[in-house]
Amino acid sequence: MVTLKHLLEPLVSDAEIPDLEIEGISHDSRAMKQGWLFAALPGKHTDGRQYVADAADNGAVAAFGPRLDGLSAIPYFEVTNPRHSYSYLANAVYGNPSSSLMVIGITGTNGKTTTAELVRSILDQAGHSSAILGTLGFRMGDSLEPTNFTTPEAADIHAAMRKLVDNGYDALVMEVSSHALDQDRVSHIDFDGAIFTNLTREHLDYHKDLDNYFAAKQKLFRLLPADKPAALNMADSRWQDIAAIVKGPVITFGLDPAADLTVAEPGQSLEGTIANLTYNDLNYSISSTLIGDYNLENILSAVAIGCGLGLEPEAIEQGIAAVQAIPGRLEKISTGASGNVFIDYAHTPDAYKQVLKTISGLVPEHVKIFTLFGCGGDRDSTKRPMMASIAEEYSYRVIITSDNPRTEQLADINAEVVAGFESDMHIVIDDRKEALHYTLKALDQDSILLVLGKGRENYNIVGTTKYPHDDIAIIEAFGR
Repeated sequence: MVTLKHLLEPLVSDAEIPDLEIEGISHDSRAMKQGWLFAALPGKHTDGRQYVADAADNGAVAAFGPRLDGLSAIPYFEVTNPRHSYSYLANAVYGNPSSSLMVIGITGTNGKTTTAELVRSILDQAGHSSAILGTLGFRMGDSLEPTNFTTPEAADIHAAMRKLVDNGYDALVMEVSSHALDQDRVSHIDFDGAIFTNLTREHLDYHKDLDNYFAAKQKLFRLLPADKPAALNMADSRWQDIAAIVKGPVITFGLDPAADLTVAEPGQSLEGTIANLTYNDLNYSISSTLIGDYNLENILSAVAIGCGLGLEPEAIEQGIAAVQAIPGRLEKISTGASGNVFIDYAHTPDAYKQVLKTISGLVPEHVKIFTLFGCGGDRDSTKRPMMASIAEEYSYRVIITSDNPRTEQLADINAEVVAGFESDMHIVIDDRKEALHYTLKALDQDSILLVLGKGRENYNIVGTTKYPHDDIAIIEAFGR
């Protein structure tokens, strides 16, 4: 239990702070409970200061944020950097839980979720009791709590870590998004290691350009203490810019023989990957159901951080082998249709190229690849024609459809996608269920269907409303 006075004295110097006991903290007025502290954060679409009264009605005893003009229903304290203060206070309210955990942060455009699963498995094989916080939610044991964000807000993160500590866990693997880094959501976490997977075109609607996007990613490595390892992908030219700011040991990984951790004798098929990895004088025999060079890079990244943490080779090898499939990541779906159907969360040009190039390289030339996708609304529109061009390069036929158009007109989104095609080997079907049925009917035994974008999402956002939609349920039910 902490008091408001204890919490705010380092942040507020010219105000009288009541000695109230604080039970919890949140930025969501609807989540308030009796005795909680409300963070009135400014946002893109709304301002938390509008909800101070609602927070008070729901149990908040005090609030903080930017300057508030007018009266407040509860004591309100102005802070100069509300998001950084929120991170600091969330950590303090929940008792600095990261100090009792091994926390591994993973950042990059692609590969975070797969790498997180691999790292968690390695840690468990090494004797740790670990959890994951990322795109798929907060997973502790057999329980999975959705978070709706790759990296939640500061209080949600620290509350999750406190829950782990209280339940006997000693490790957490976190996907760390550029938004979270830019918004100080992880600024008061004690990281024990960090991984950089890659940087490709994404989130430019928020960051505006690649330099700003990269600068946000770099923040994770500035948070690493001097004795903690960083695993960096040599395939991405910006690894050296990160290495220059890392205070601790750096382990490079990649298919390049010059990397600290690299590959000898890789073998790949649609059934999986086998490879021998070398790091200094150590050798690792890797066997995995994951396929493709990009998944080999994900495996390398997980092994690299394991090396940096000093884990035994046997635990690393067993950890990689134990991961059978990553939900929504090139996941094969059973169906009554002919051919093979895979879903993948890919939603960037680079991810499209990785997935399509992988499948194309692992099947005979006579196999026909059908690719079905849509582009999200209210997101970076410049990538839409790029994704069409990549899909066209590797596909026998491309089907364009809906994928969370949000407040944009679907016709406008699809027109920007179609502008990237050079041939007429595509069709636009607005209704995603109809598009899936159309394509599943077109498959034969020598066909592969790649359904990209949604992964395991079970909704489609039109306007501001989430409508039920489940690609997997539609595919599994087809023809049965």
